[in-house]
Amino acid sequence: MMRILKSREFLVLVLLVVMILSVATVNKAVLYPITLINILNSSLFLMLLAIGQMFVVLTRGIDVSVGATAGLSAVIFGFALNAGLPLPLAMLAALVTGLLGGMVNGLGVAFVGIPPIIMTLGTLGAYRGLMRVLTGGSWIESIPQNIKSFAVTRYLSVPLMVWTMVAVVIVVALLLWKLKPARYFYAVGDNYDGAYLLGINVKMTRFWAFSLAGAFAGAAAVVFVGQIGFVPMQTGNGQELKAIAAVVLGGVSLMGGTGSIWSAVIGALFLTAVDSMMIFLKVPGSWNNAVAGFVLLAVVVFDFLIRRTVRNRRLAARAAEMRRSELDHDGAGAPALVQTPEATS
Repeated sequence: MMRILKSREFLVLVLLVVMILSVATVNKAVLYPITLINILNSSLFLMLLAIGQMFVVLTRGIDVSVGATAGLSAVIFGFALNAGLPLPLAMLAALVTGLLGGMVNGLGVAFVGIPPIIMTLGTLGAYRGLMRVLTGGSWIESIPQNIKSFAVTRYLSVPLMVWTMVAVVIVVALLLWKLKPARYFYAVGDNYDGAYLLGINVKMTRFWAFSLAGAFAGAAAVVFVGQIGFVPMQTGNGQELKAIAAVVLGGVSLMGGTGSIWSAVIGALFLTAVDSMMIFLKVPGSWNNAVAGFVLLAVVVFDFLIRRTVRNRRLAARAAEMRRSELDHDGAGAPALVQTPEATS
């Protein structure tokens, strides 16, 4: 229990609640159940990108192409729907597109040895360019409304996509907890050489981390198109940076090996809620990125200061305990001074 209370996820969750309650003092509409559900629904796109990014960051990598991968997947999804493919097959096409895009990154990073930032910057430009080539620079409109109806379907007043997302998060969390190969992502990020010596296939682990990032970007594309009903050329533009910010904000370490799916989920929800709170406070949209960046920096710095203070106190207590132990040892080992009759005489 104490571990949860000390975690970054809990801190961000508390700040999220405090932020919503603070805004509610100005505009009570933010506390309406429908409002909170809509904020959660709006966070699904970023949430999926952040979950995929989490796998990469866990292995001490970074993927700045997830937004472009989502955009390319959205284009293929739109083409598939307009070509008359059934909705499940069109969804599969988007997922496969994202997966293939992630695999390209994985091959370059894990097997060719290209640094992640360089590899994914290259594919960022390539995927964006391919989007423009395929669409001729125009939006994909007149998409069949079956995807739109799927997005607006609700159960117990909660969108079906939100229920689906809840199921996905629970399944991934259980797999990361129970499945041994899933723990390899942590091992590789924590100690690459040590994981290799333990017999872990570190190259395949990094390959699958980038592949999963692509697959989740493909899923995010399905959610995005379903929610707005068309495919703009700006799909996913700039979202890769928000995905990285979400996982870092939630507690996934850029040094690898630390974090969880809850880090990605809570971080994405927090950043989405910040944008929504700006609307309720009637702040111009041009301030959204600035405020989100300031909040991210404040939370990370605050968390770092707390962790450093706790670590310093722990080290000081350990040093004091070692000094006491040394003094006790010296006192117990000193020979007793006994006076004999010969000495007194």
